[in-house]
Formats: sequence, C-alpha cells, structure tokens
Amino acid sequence: MSILISVLYVVEVIVCFLLGGIVMLQKPKDGGLNAAISGGMGEAFFGAQVGNVLVKATIILGTVFLANTLLLSCLTAHGRGDSVMRDVRTPPPAEQSQPLPFSQGMPTE
Repeated sequence: MSILISVLYVVEVIVCFLLGGIVMLQKPKDGGLNAAISGGMGEAFFGAQVGNVLVKATIILGTVFLANTLLLSCLTAHGRGDSVMRDVRTPPPAEQSQPLPFSQGMPTE
C-alpha cells in the first residue's frame, strides 16, 4: 500500500508542474506568457489551434489532479485509522465562583 501511495505522490507532483506550465502557456486576451517567451511566435511553433489543445490539456490535467488528490486523501486517512485529535487534551472546565449577592456587590457612598 505504501508503494501505491508513493507512486501517487510522484504523479501528483508531476501533474502539478505540468498543470502550472500549461496554464502559464495559455494565451489570455493580452498575450500572456506565451507571447512573452516566444515573442508572438507561439502559433508558428504549435499551430493556430494551440489554444484548443491547451484548454483540453488543462481540463484533463485538472481532472487527474483532483482525482489523484482525493484518492491520496482517502488512502492516507484510511491507512492510519487514527484521528488527528487523538493526542489533544482538553483542559478541565474552570471552576465558576459564586456571584456575590446584590447588596454586597454594590459600592456605598
């Protein structure tokens, strides 16, 4: 089980970096990082349909990232069987003092 979790962590890191890179390469209305790096030559290298490919890749990698994160969460929580609150100790309730009667609590002039 620990080998599966280790593999999933490696996949998580790889997908994270790929997703970040693909999001930065996408072309917003102003040109984005793709225009800054390639000087507007992104379409010449990748073709005119590069936007559609990047959007599809973002959706696929985002879905893989989400599914992998949920799977890792379930596997690591289920494998331990412990609660994170197991060692937390709550302080005993403070003793409450009796309120003074109304006549003794008022200052006299």
